[in-house]
Amino acid sequence: MTTISPPITATWLRCHDTARAEGMAPALVALHAALPAGAPVFGAGGAAVLPAGPVAGDVLVVRTAELPGGPVVLVRTHRPAGRPDPILATGSVWLRLGLSGALLDSGLAYLGGRRSGDTTLLRRQMVQGAVAEALTGQLEVRAFLTAHDAVPAPDALAYLHRRLTDTDRVLLRLLGAAGFVRGGAGEVADVSELLAGAYTPEAVA
Repeated sequence: MTTISPPITATWLRCHDTARAEGMAPALVALHAALPAGAPVFGAGGAAVLPAGPVAGDVLVVRTAELPGGPVVLVRTHRPAGRPDPILATGSVWLRLGLSGALLDSGLAYLGGRRSGDTTLLRRQMVQGAVAEALTGQLEVRAFLTAHDAVPAPDALAYLHRRLTDTDRVLLRLLGAAGFVRGGAGEVADVSELLAGAYTPEAVA
């Protein structure tokens, strides 16, 4: 079992900031760099989301997604199940929080640039309510991560993943059809949910 020491906080922030600014694939590289050499990148159920590229061992590529920042793959192996690595379990929440932040950035730019009558969509009361709901969800997850132990309990991790999933779905609705273009925000959110399932099985229970 990997042990997390306090300096790992810098890694969490790097995963978050890289995900928000550059996308999922570069953030996964940052997350995996925090693992000890040779440590498995698969979750307890034998699944992983990885930057596209050669993968050693008996691995099945289930899905490839062309996302901003580079392609990623969902892969499975027959590795025996066990507890998720704490670095992958906690880091995946930080990474998803960064992706959710990027989704919020895209949504605000989209809504601020589209007019409805004499104003922009962003100034509509219902839209502002949805934006506030999403921002509250992100702030709740970040507050929990920064206020608690380096490795939250499994049920807490599962809750944080569900909170991010709900938040992303609110933001996707604000993007309308633009949120569901292949390789766009909707696909990023979808693969982000797969990341939660890979490293926190309780998140999909």
